[in-house]
Amino acid sequence: MNYRFLSKKGVASFVTGLLKEFRVYGPVKKDGFPMYGEITSPDELHLLHTPTHLSPKHYLFPQRETLLRFKNGENHSIEPTVEAHDQALFGVHSCDIHAIRLMDMVFAYGTPDVNYLKRREKTVIIGIDCLPDKHCFCKSVNTMTVDSGFDLFLHDIGSGFVVEIGTRKGNDLLYKHAKTKKATAGERAKMAEFKNKKAELFITKINAEASTLPLLYSGSYFSPVWEKIGKICYGCGSCNNVCPTCYCFDVRDDVTLNLTEGGRYRVWDGCTLEDFAKVAGGHNFRKTRAERLRHRFNRKFQYQVDKFGGLFCVGCGRCIRTCLVNINIAEVTNELIEETNKDRS
Repeated sequence: MNYRFLSKKGVASFVTGLLKEFRVYGPVKKDGFPMYGEITSPDELHLLHTPTHLSPKHYLFPQRETLLRFKNGENHSIEPTVEAHDQALFGVHSCDIHAIRLMDMVFAYGTPDVNYLKRREKTVIIGIDCLPDKHCFCKSVNTMTVDSGFDLFLHDIGSGFVVEIGTRKGNDLLYKHAKTKKATAGERAKMAEFKNKKAELFITKINAEASTLPLLYSGSYFSPVWEKIGKICYGCGSCNNVCPTCYCFDVRDDVTLNLTEGGRYRVWDGCTLEDFAKVAGGHNFRKTRAERLRHRFNRKFQYQVDKFGGLFCVGCGRCIRTCLVNINIAEVTNELIEETNKDRS
């Protein structure tokens, strides 16, 4: 792995260079809180940001996206729509980089999703180190650090950034738009110091190894935990909307009043919403909120592991921050762990 040192003043010139080639999205402040937004100047970036309520997922998988446009009548036509532009996601945390890697697998699986993959192809990812807040538990699911899935990754060592180069594209952009020098052994050692410091700061933790969680969840289908949290859940779908690895969507058509033309688009959907599993005739495969929550949690810790080989919870803590009734995915998992341990004793 190639490591370069970039001064903090050098970040501004690097971002200025990127703005000439890409739409750049990064952490900005809105109403006093960090969020990802488009920037027009490096001064707008807040790189040492706490976790954002929304991940940068929507720059790759928009909340509403047109898939095709059509015309009826004699000159009827159907035109697929792929809206993608060169973009750079700046200041992405490790957990979100892991999430993007999972989304890459999902949308390439089976019949490739052209819209997502084209947008992904045109995206540069520049990560940055972070410190956890009280809701983060990425250490528990092995996403506290990342060694691939990015073009560049910035490690703050106080005097500047050690830049980890992940791809040839990232390397070329760094050399084109920034003045750097080879990182010294001492500068690289500070990266390890930061990692050790970060590992000690987590308040929220899962009390089992990540590798044991799929088996744990496979045996928890009839746990009373689901009814317990189902009774307080509002079924609002907030957890689905903020999750960086939720990818379900609904497909809808818009047609003009004279029926001559229209468009087909997709919008985010969520398994905690009442109508998600409803089919023709009004039959619902998951009628209760308890059943829907159980499904969501298993999607994160069991079902997708069987399909893609990894947990689909990256420990970002967003669903915990957002839940109106304080359902905590880590605490629920710990309750299941405690139940299992009692059954074995």
